[in-house]
Amino acid sequence: MLTEFNDGYIVHTCDSSGGVGKLTSDIVRVDIRIVAMAALKVAFLENMTLGSKILSVSATFTNSQEYVNLGIEKIKEFLDTRKIPMVISTEKNFQTIQTGVGIGVVGFLKRLRLGGAKSGDGVYVIGIPKVGKEVVEDDGKIAEIRDIERIMKKEEIGEIIPAGSGGIIAEAEILAKNSELNFICEESGEWIKKSAGPATCSVFWARRFRADSKKIKRIGWLE
Repeated sequence: MLTEFNDGYIVHTCDSSGGVGKLTSDIVRVDIRIVAMAALKVAFLENMTLGSKILSVSATFTNSQEYVNLGIEKIKEFLDTRKIPMVISTEKNFQTIQTGVGIGVVGFLKRLRLGGAKSGDGVYVIGIPKVGKEVVEDDGKIAEIRDIERIMKKEEIGEIIPAGSGGIIAEAEILAKNSELNFICEESGEWIKKSAGPATCSVFWARRFRADSKKIKRIGWLE
């Protein structure tokens, strides 16, 4: 969500997770540190890739402080390196049997990093779509926040969109629409159609770009 002011925009993004953790009724058994960071990653990337300076993060858990403490520490460790403040809320009145996490991120920007592509620009994906247990079992193919921060510094790279449950093609089509162009896909594998879970990969357009990482793959172009 964007709130416009005279000198720029406040950007609000959020993500939630339920039934993923190590409590009795959780569906997918995962360490709380992984759950917390996965939710943070989604909201953080959706904000950051617009070109925002991240101002603050809120973390809410429907569980006790004791259970989620390692997750909180993991988020705080990440944010401390970037000097970003965080506010936290945990469940203090009831004992819960299923994990619930909510992350909110607030950022500020003067100019949206949207559109700007021209016909012929390439469309790429960094990372590979994974969901559920695949995320836990990842062998280094998922795109991390640091990977996105690195490519955002390159002049030849334009708009970046984190991919989620809609998959890569859906995000590539939004990428094209934002520049009033069409996405032409040159990939036929099933992987390009599957859910990308908690932003395990991101789609971007680039001009005169040579991939400098095994995590980056060209998937088509704009026209």
